[in-house]
Amino acid sequence: MLLRRAYRPLGRSFARTCFMRHSTVASQEPADSDTVSSAINALSKPVHVQLPKKNPFMKSMFLGTVDTELLSFPESLNREEQARLTKQKDDLERALGAGNKEPASAGSGLYGLQGPLEHGGNRFIETELAYVNELLADNRSKAMVTLEHNAIVKLIAQYGSDAAKDLYLSKLCSGETIAASALYEVDSSRQTMFSTVATLDFTNGSWTLNGSKVFLQNEETVPGLLLVIASTKSLEKRSKEDGTFAAFLVDTNAPGVQITHSNLGTRGLARVTVQFNHVEVPETHLVGKETEGAAVLSKYLSSVRIQSSVVRVALLKKVLNSLTEFCINSKTSTGDMMDIEIVREQLARMASIIYASESLIYMTASLMDDFDNQDVEMEAAMTKAFSTGSLLNLSMLPLRLLGPQALSKECAFEELFNDALKMFIGDESVDSINLFIALTGLQYAGMHTYETIKKDRNPAMNPSYVLSKLFEKTSIENPKKFANLQQYFHPSLEPAAHWIELSVVRLKLATECILSRHGVDVIDRHVELARLANVATQLYAMVASASRASRAYCIGLRHAAQDVHLANMFCRENSEKIRLLALELEKGPYITSDDDYSVIARNLFREKRYYFEHPITKNF
Repeated sequence: MLLRRAYRPLGRSFARTCFMRHSTVASQEPADSDTVSSAINALSKPVHVQLPKKNPFMKSMFLGTVDTELLSFPESLNREEQARLTKQKDDLERALGAGNKEPASAGSGLYGLQGPLEHGGNRFIETELAYVNELLADNRSKAMVTLEHNAIVKLIAQYGSDAAKDLYLSKLCSGETIAASALYEVDSSRQTMFSTVATLDFTNGSWTLNGSKVFLQNEETVPGLLLVIASTKSLEKRSKEDGTFAAFLVDTNAPGVQITHSNLGTRGLARVTVQFNHVEVPETHLVGKETEGAAVLSKYLSSVRIQSSVVRVALLKKVLNSLTEFCINSKTSTGDMMDIEIVREQLARMASIIYASESLIYMTASLMDDFDNQDVEMEAAMTKAFSTGSLLNLSMLPLRLLGPQALSKECAFEELFNDALKMFIGDESVDSINLFIALTGLQYAGMHTYETIKKDRNPAMNPSYVLSKLFEKTSIENPKKFANLQQYFHPSLEPAAHWIELSVVRLKLATECILSRHGVDVIDRHVELARLANVATQLYAMVASASRASRAYCIGLRHAAQDVHLANMFCRENSEKIRLLALELEKGPYITSDDDYSVIARNLFREKRYYFEHPITKNF
C-alpha cells in the first residue's frame, strides 16, 4: 500500500523496458578459458560486457508475443568470471566460518560486494551477488541488511554526485558505515506521492526533509546512512518532464533525525521508525537528479526484490531438507513415513516451487547483468511475488504433515516458521506487488493495442470488427497455438513447451478482455488485477523452469532427467491454474463471486462488525 500510489506516474518510465538474448559476449568463453589463472587480482577485474537492450520479455507476453531468443536459460558468467567468483566465495565462506564468528575481513568483504574497485569494492553483478548471498542464508536478518546495503552502494556508484562518492563509498565498502533504505511509510498523503516531503531552498541549494519512515532492521547493525525517498512536488503540479519525488542520502547523525526501535518477534529483528524534523540535506546528497527519483527507486527495488528472494529460497530449502530428513528417520503404524503417498506428493510439490523460484532469480538477475540499462521491474516483481507468495504456505507444511509434533523441541520447524513469517511481512505486501505487475502489463498492452480495444468498447460503431471476432478460432477455453515453442527446448520438454504456449495465448486474451470491459477504470478492479498478475507470474515461472531444465539436460548436468520431469509437471499444473484464472477473468464480476464479495464487505463496513445472526436465533 505504501508504494502503491507511486505506480501511476511511474508507469511512463515502465513503458521503456526491453530485453535481449542471454548468450551475451560476456558469457562466451575466452580462447584460453581452459587455463584460467589461479591468481585472480580483483583490482584488474574486467567490466562485465553487456549487449544493447531489446523489447521487453514478459510485457510482450501480454500482447501474445514471445521473444524466442530469451527462452534459452542464461549463462552470464564465462569460465574466467566463474572461476573468480568461486574463489571469492570460498574465501568469504572460510572467513565467515572461522570460529563461528564473523571477522572484520569477512564483514568488509560482504559490505563491498557491489562497490567500485577503486573504493575497495568487488563490483559484483547481480548474478554474482545472488550466488554469494547464499552464504548468509542461515543468518537471514544479516543477509537482508547486507543486500540492502550493497544495492545502495551500487546506486551511489551509478547516480551519486562526485562529492557523495568521495565521502561515502570507501566507508560503505569497508563496512565502516552501514546503509539502509527508508522507503515505506505508515501514513499517506493525498497531495503528494509520499508524506515525507523535501523542500528546496533556492538560496543555498540545500533540501529540507520533514516526515517519517519505517523499515525493518537487525538490531545488531546500526545504519549510519539512509536512502530516503521523499516527495518534491505536489501531484497536481506534476508534468511529463518533472518527477514528483527524489532520492536522498541522509546521515543518521544529522540534526533533526530521530530513530526509535520496537522489537518484532525474537532474534533481534526490529521495526525502526525514523522521524525527520527539518533535516537539512546538501544538494550533493541527492541521488541522481531531482527528476530521476522514479529511475533510482526502480533500480533499487529491482535489485532488492531479486536478492531478497535468494534468502527466501534458502529458507525454503532448509525447511524441505529438514522435513525430508525427518520423514526418512520416522516411522508410522503402517510403515516408514517416507512411503506415505501424501507426504511424497507434498514434498515433490515443494521441490518444484523451490526449483521455479531459483530459476526466476537467476534468469532475472542475468537479464539485469547482460543488457545495458535493462529495465526488469516487472520480472523482478514477479520473482519476489512468486517466492514470497509460496513462503508461508510451504513453511507450514511440517505443521500440516506432522501436527503438534512439528512444534516439539527436537524439531527446528517452529523456528523456521517464525523466520518465514518475518520474511513474509518484511517490507512490501504481495498484494501491492501484484497490483504493480498487472497495471504495468496492462499499460504496455494498452499502448500497443489501443485501436483494437477502442473497437471492442464501441461494437455499434465497428460491426465488421465484431463479426470477425465471432469467427475467431481461438478462445481462453480452447486457445490456438501460434509459435511452435517446442523447437526452442529440448525434445523431452515438449509437454512443457505446449503448456507454455497455451498459457501465453490465455494471458493475451485475458488482457484484451479486461481492458475491453473496464478501459481506464481497470485500475480500481483489484480482484481482477490480482488474477491477471497471478497468470503472468505463473507463466514466467513456467518459462524459467522449462528453460533451466532444457539447459541442464543439454549440457548433461547431474539429475538432469529429474529436472525435465519436474519442469513438465510444474508447467502442466500451473497451466491448469492459468486456465481457471483466465476463465474467471472472462466471466466477469457478476458471473463469478466478485460482486457478492463487494456487497458483503460493504455491509461489514456499514455494520462495523460481523453482522449475521446466530445460527439458533428464531424470528418469532
